[in-house]
Amino acid sequence: MKRPLLLLLATTLFSGASHAVERLPEVDTLQVSVRTIYPPELTNVEDAVEWLVEPLGYYVVTEFPAPDSAKVLLAQPIPAVAKMHRTMPVLHALQLLIGNQNTIIVDKQHRLISFARGH
Repeated sequence: MKRPLLLLLATTLFSGASHAVERLPEVDTLQVSVRTIYPPELTNVEDAVEWLVEPLGYYVVTEFPAPDSAKVLLAQPIPAVAKMHRTMPVLHALQLLIGNQNTIIVDKQHRLISFARGH
């Protein structure tokens, strides 16, 4: 009984191998919309950033090779402008958290994100 099932499974797998599988387009998860309602236990920018990006598989980098200013930016309290309840892409929410005068640094290949003061 096991042998015919294995043979059937192998035949099915190998017969499908000749067909080209159409890949779905990659989704840029940082462009996915998020509602900016932060839990009350999040007190600083780093908490809010991690809350936004970790479910997407991104990790926040504050040590080398990240800019020295990353730690300073993330230690700030969540600004009032970022606490407004609205829906926007994750990248826009991150920009509100760190301020428009600062820069988001993204390594999509390794799913890392950091921040720098200035442009």
